[in-house]
Amino acid sequence: MKKKNEKSGPTQILASEIAVLRQELRATLRAYSARLEITLAESANKIGAYESVEKLPRELVQEIRDITILLRKRKLRPEKGRRKDLRKIDSLIDDLHSVTHPGTSH
Repeated sequence: MKKKNEKSGPTQILASEIAVLRQELRATLRAYSARLEITLAESANKIGAYESVEKLPRELVQEIRDITILLRKRKLRPEKGRRKDLRKIDSLIDDLHSVTHPGTSH
């Protein structure tokens, strides 16, 4: 009778695939986080570059007020690590970027 090679059995193959998936998860989270950080930094830099409210177009001032209200009202529970919180953050950052960088898409 032939002895089973445990290293190539279905459980080892699955364990190997899980390890690869964990690596891909970490890499994906790093890239996703980096993209959000860059977009947020671009928006913050753009806001910081505005010299005074008087020089801003009236529409932009209203959009800035609106996005400020959205940011203040956000309800997140980061300790839970939920996808819905990530979606909210992503959406808020996209909204902010669209206000600070009109005409560009992300």
